[in-house]
Amino acid sequence: MDMNSDPKETDPRELVLRCVESYGKGDLDAVALLVHDDYVDHGIPFQTSTKADWITVARELPLAQLRIDIRRLVAEGDYVTMFSRRWLPGGELDIAVADVFRLRDGLIAERWEIVEQIPTDSPNPVATL
Repeated sequence: MDMNSDPKETDPRELVLRCVESYGKGDLDAVALLVHDDYVDHGIPFQTSTKADWITVARELPLAQLRIDIRRLVAEGDYVTMFSRRWLPGGELDIAVADVFRLRDGLIAERWEIVEQIPTDSPNPVATL
């Protein structure tokens, strides 16, 4: 996908992938172009109700160290669901995550997430997602 393409003309799954890729690189300026000003995030640790508030919280996170392994990405109407595993090197974070993104006018308007800690003795915790 062309990183300079207009998000409003993008497949919803590609829009979410572009956002997650930028997020994982810590490129919050790129993320900001993909979400509405009144973006609402219901996830941990965000729970914010504007893009500006979300960016303030995100700047405090170790995004450049975060690893995201996307296992499934499903779109239906204005919703995209993403199943992934996320971890930080060193083992202080290892989680399975289900995110639901709601799109409006070709941008991300809202996000929810369900997080489950992955036990250290789990052989392949998200292999079948």
